[in-house]
Amino acid sequence: MRKASLDVCRVLACMMVVLGHTGMLFWDFDPAAPAWAAYNLLCVFLRSSVLLFFMVSGTLFLGREKLDFKKHLKRAGHMLVLYYVWSLILNGIDALFLHYHTPGEAFLPLVLRGYFHLWFLPTMAMCYCALPLLHGMLHGNHDNVRKGAILLAAIVCVQATLNALPDKPEWLAALIAPYDFRYYRYFVMMPLGYVLYKETLSKKQLTALGCASLAAALLIAFLNRRYAISIGAASDALYEDLSISSALTAAFLFCLCKRIETLPPKLWGFVKTFSACSFGMYLMHPIFLDAVRSRHFDLTRYSAVWLYPLCYVCFLLIPLGISWVMLKVPGLRKLVT
Repeated sequence: MRKASLDVCRVLACMMVVLGHTGMLFWDFDPAAPAWAAYNLLCVFLRSSVLLFFMVSGTLFLGREKLDFKKHLKRAGHMLVLYYVWSLILNGIDALFLHYHTPGEAFLPLVLRGYFHLWFLPTMAMCYCALPLLHGMLHGNHDNVRKGAILLAAIVCVQATLNALPDKPEWLAALIAPYDFRYYRYFVMMPLGYVLYKETLSKKQLTALGCASLAAALLIAFLNRRYAISIGAASDALYEDLSISSALTAAFLFCLCKRIETLPPKLWGFVKTFSACSFGMYLMHPIFLDAVRSRHFDLTRYSAVWLYPLCYVCFLLIPLGISWVMLKVPGLRKLVT
């Protein structure tokens, strides 16, 4: 049975990701300007968006009484297949038409490294591979504990061996680049999502969590803007997905979404459709953004009051429509699910 709260959380996360990426078109100006301070604070809040996807996945899989090990590995494998397919598609479009990302570079390494936002897929696949071990420990499934421990050990040993190889050829360096050990840190959000979904925070606790996330975001925004002013250029030096502010904000938003138990039928139908299309939207929206960036327009000359929302709606609705169509076509459905 679908849970309205998790679908709403997935939709919210997708909308936040697109909003943050849209802001990249507008924020490259004097960080001392008051308008840049607003962009800066908004971006700090939006960095929590990707964490919500990990929290939703952790809730769904760790909340199950049984986790089929083989089927779960197939899910991780499907993520990796999508990574290379979409990297080929997006880098191909860029190489043929946009020429925005590293023009003139060898094409194969570009595909192996992935498009800039596709890091999410191998990272999620890596976290998926760590889930059977934790699930087995939580639910007393010794078979999954054994298999999960062997799988995780094998993956880590292979990663360490390949990383240690000196003078790697360019294609091999590009191949292993998306599987960075540091990306395992996102796994911590999966059990956190599971715990927060099982526990119900009181209004006082939720308010305290919201205040803590706001205070942390204001501090990070202040420090990042101070640094940007010191170097005289817009900077995202302190925009970290797993900073204290991002984690607290993600936890707060997740707990807010959890309180949504039911939705009116019409709204529920829209949320389910949007949620089903959200993965495809995430995969596709950057290519439309890069199509604008490749033209090197100076969008800071125009009022962001109307242009930012306009661009955001376009980058949201165009991929939404394409994803919806692809979901209706059997041969293309697997590319966006």
